[in-house]
Amino acid sequence: MSETKKCYLCAALAGLGSVGAKKLTETYGSIENISHLSVKELREMGIPLKTANNVVRWETLPWKEELRFCEKNNITLVSIADDDYPHLLKETHSPPLLLYVKGTLPSAKDICIAIVGTRTPSVYGLRTAEKLAGELSLYGITIVSGLARGIDTAAHKGALKTKGKTLAVTGCGFRHFYPKENLRLSEEIAKTGAVITEFPSYITPRPSNFPQRNRIVSGICRGTLVVEAGQKSGALITANFALEQGREVLAIPGRTEDLTSKGTNRLLKEGALLVENVMDIIDALNLELKKPADKKETNTDGLTTTEKTVLNSIHSGRQTNIDEIALDTGIQQSLLFQVLLSLITKELISELPGKFYTRK
Repeated sequence: MSETKKCYLCAALAGLGSVGAKKLTETYGSIENISHLSVKELREMGIPLKTANNVVRWETLPWKEELRFCEKNNITLVSIADDDYPHLLKETHSPPLLLYVKGTLPSAKDICIAIVGTRTPSVYGLRTAEKLAGELSLYGITIVSGLARGIDTAAHKGALKTKGKTLAVTGCGFRHFYPKENLRLSEEIAKTGAVITEFPSYITPRPSNFPQRNRIVSGICRGTLVVEAGQKSGALITANFALEQGREVLAIPGRTEDLTSKGTNRLLKEGALLVENVMDIIDALNLELKKPADKKETNTDGLTTTEKTVLNSIHSGRQTNIDEIALDTGIQQSLLFQVLLSLITKELISELPGKFYTRK
């Protein structure tokens, strides 16, 4: 571990924020020089007394224990001085000094879009988040969210189901995973994407952590899509951060009587970009992306005529609802369910929530 990386770790453990650290490094030259300052000098620079005391004695902080924990759990420390630190996040007003990373961060050429929303969504909201995340992933876009219950979870799962990359930003340290029911999901995310946090491993999921987390979610991304959000949803905090960071805010319209659509409908009134389908997102962000290539022709030997008809109605590169399949094929749903089950058993298609299907 380099001396510079060690200093960033100690600064994070001391509670020194990015704004304070930036002010100090601009004055004193480097992160290493900060440790030689006195409490008086730190206080004169506006650093709180508790933090100043921690900085002065940061060699006594448990940085060795923290480092051992990270090494044991395959967690990488990425400082703001490192080349692989997310470049868009670095451009924001208060980027974290240090990121704890489990998995692989997106590269500088990767396009990231945040999908966020309420923890108590409707079936429509869950289906929309998962569907759009999956379709964006097919274009090679990395989906970023907060690993919370509800819309966040649906967004992560949607990306994974189309074998895309997704990035989860948590509001606590890695010793205190939250929410616990998403632990397995986080492990799946880390296989191809990453789970990250700015919080040292011992930090518990305090309510004040989540607004801090939200600035990272929006800061990494070109744009933030809010799928469903009530008037006081934390997703609106993410949207506000996105605006402050000069990023696009997009929203899914909802029914006027739905409480979980009050926040998104307000965003649309205030100028957020309205999204009805994946192309609305791609066009709004001026993304020049190639259309997802259709998969190579499936071997249909051994399929019945009805199975072939149903398989042909399920489009490559996007999810197809059972009502659309029934309308396209003219097959009664009672028989259609049997045929779909047969195609699933033969591993030609996958079933998704909301009676959506996609080719493998």
